[in-house]
Amino acid sequence: MRNIPGRERAVPALLILAVMALADPWRSGGLFWDFGNALGFLALAGLLFQMIPGPRGTPRPHELLGYWVLAIACLHAFWFLAGDAVARFYLLPGGPLHMWLGLAGLLLLAGLSILARMPDRRRLHPSYRGFRRLHRHLALACLAATLLHVLLSGFYLPMWWQAAALAAIALACAFGRRIWPRASAVPVAAWLGAGGGAVAVFVLMREVMP
Repeated sequence: MRNIPGRERAVPALLILAVMALADPWRSGGLFWDFGNALGFLALAGLLFQMIPGPRGTPRPHELLGYWVLAIACLHAFWFLAGDAVARFYLLPGGPLHMWLGLAGLLLLAGLSILARMPDRRRLHPSYRGFRRLHRHLALACLAATLLHVLLSGFYLPMWWQAAALAAIALACAFGRRIWPRASAVPVAAWLGAGGGAVAVFVLMREVMP
């Protein structure tokens, strides 16, 4: 594996840190809820990182990371559904809008992963340019639904400036393509390592701080 410059390797870690650090450290729902929501923030950070342009001609790292982001998002969702019976009522008719937006984001993320698989993609979209256009539009819709899911829930981001900062990061990742260099592909293991450490810190801070 070729060496990746430290500056480029630091991009996913800094992005994960920026997303996690915006959450109020004095707000805690207990170990169960804090861990589940830390997974949600990690999935959002992964989705934001996926919006940053990667190097041309190397789609495999982007695809592999997409599967991991989907797996973490699914774990975030099913963590609550399996562990808290109250969470299941949120998805019944009349449930909170932010919960339905979270479900929409998860389904769109699953659709992105399914449609991006090479055999299916070539059957559905012989034109690579057409596939990329659809893939990006679906990714933007997924990011919008996921971001609103986080912002409208309001528990960990109670202040307006926290919500505004997270929205600004999302806009920079989604539409600041000209300001991002086409950095070398970051190994999935590096992203998972940074994410695992961030989740641990997210939970421990809320368990040990008064």
